Amino acid sequence: MGKLVCTVELDKEKGVTVKVEDADAQITQTMVMNGESITITVAGSSETSTIVQKQDSVTITCKDFTVDATGTLTLKSKDASSWTSQATLQLESSKDMTFTSKAKLTQSATSDAKLSSNAKVGVEAGSQLDLTGMQTSLTASSGENKVEGVTLKMSGKTQAELSSAMTKVAAQGKLGLESSGLAELKGSLTTVSGSLVKLG
Repeated sequence: MGKLVCTVELDKEKGVTVKVEDADAQITQTMVMNGESITITVAGSSETSTIVQKQDSVTITCKDFTVDATGTLTLKSKDASSWTSQATLQLESSKDMTFTSKAKLTQSATSDAKLSSNAKVGVEAGSQLDLTGMQTSLTASSGENKVEGVTLKMSGKTQAELSSAMTKVAAQGKLGLESSGLAELKGSLTTVSGSLVKLG
């Protein structure tokens, strides 16, 4: 580091300006206090960062911004908050992570959206849970794929299909199979049995 040039300017209208110049590194540090705001500027040969503090706001403009807390980090706002990234946005936790909303919670993506975990994933709604897509798929790679409810209803607007190596339909009470059109029951071996069987 070469010699630094340090200047302090006092002006009754412009306020106080403190400047530190490093000619060899081509870096200039400036602090301006004008009675309305405090502006800190660090200007180099290729990048410039600024911090502007007013009575109701603080604005930081820079290329890279890092907050490193060895303890707790808390971000809080009374009004709406917005977090936008023009590139990749990554949230990562070494332990549990919680997303909570006292009102509506919305997740959307213009392309692929993926929720994955090496452990258990739970999605829970206190009232109604809606999962909607142009095309949906629910797959269990190993083990049981279970759908359960007080009333279970599955329907297809054009076609509904249930298939497996072995398929079983059981009812503790009444079992009804009905078709408004053609009904077909077919198998290489078909058995119909019961204490009372009525056909026709």
